[in-house]
Amino acid sequence: MINKNKTIKSNLVQGKRLNVFVLFLVLSFLISLLVKLSNTYTQTLKFELVPTQLLSNEVLISNASKSIKVTLSGKGFELLKYYIYPPKIEVDFSQLNKDKALYYWTERSQFEHIINYFDEKITLKSINPDTILYPYDRQFIKKIPVEIAVKSSFAAGYDLVQPFRSEPDSITLMGPESVLKTINAVRTKTTTFTAVNTTINKVVGLDIKNKSNQLTYSHKKVSIHAEVDKFTEGTVSVPVTIVNVPENLTINFFPKEIRVLFYTSLKAYNSVKAHQFSVECDFNALTTDNKYLNPLLVTQPKTVKTAKLETTEFEYVITPKND
Repeated sequence: MINKNKTIKSNLVQGKRLNVFVLFLVLSFLISLLVKLSNTYTQTLKFELVPTQLLSNEVLISNASKSIKVTLSGKGFELLKYYIYPPKIEVDFSQLNKDKALYYWTERSQFEHIINYFDEKITLKSINPDTILYPYDRQFIKKIPVEIAVKSSFAAGYDLVQPFRSEPDSITLMGPESVLKTINAVRTKTTTFTAVNTTINKVVGLDIKNKSNQLTYSHKKVSIHAEVDKFTEGTVSVPVTIVNVPENLTINFFPKEIRVLFYTSLKAYNSVKAHQFSVECDFNALTTDNKYLNPLLVTQPKTVKTAKLETTEFEYVITPKND
């Protein structure tokens, strides 16, 4: 028991000695640091320039940040805060010289302004570079259409009633005129639909990742809409008209009507009528090598998705008119 108590006392003594030694080291370090910080140093530090007061109808072409290297002289503890919390130096563009393409920042014109960012005890030795150029352009607004990028397949018997559309169908861009001139449309991100049998309504993003980051977009997403319905086929008999026949000739042809095969939605099927189609043959298209009239489907109702003629040629007889 006595030996155990001696061991405990010995450990306590050693622990106290260690604590005193550590405290001595810390105090020595702090004293040394204070001595060093009391000395005068000359250091070059980097500071970011922040544009301000740019005209509302102008925009800087490059978004890359500009910076300057400033050589300062002062006590170590006075310089320390500029290492830890370097100030961002504002650039008042209303005070800069410019031409039609560039703003000119110069060390000579900005020296007094930059001094204000540092304590009076700090001496500003130099600024590098002595000139910085800011390319700029006029800011414009341009409206461009949205192009829909879709890969789609439909369930058996189903199809689109109308093509895909977006809401909105166009967006507004704002940015440098030189950049906007190169952009005439924006596409949606490619979206895939498979085995579709219901109407489509989906919000998709615009593919703007490769566009200039100097542009502002009125929308970055649009809604894609498409009406989908079950489809079927049907036929109608449509009279044939011959056009451009000379006044002194008569042309007889057979058949007088042609069957038209059409493809439409079930909802629109009963509204499709023969008189909504027109089929014509152009007399001027006849040649000595062509013995047949070739009919063309000229008009069809909007509710019909596709239509084709069952017959693509037929015979004719030309006779002169009797005066």
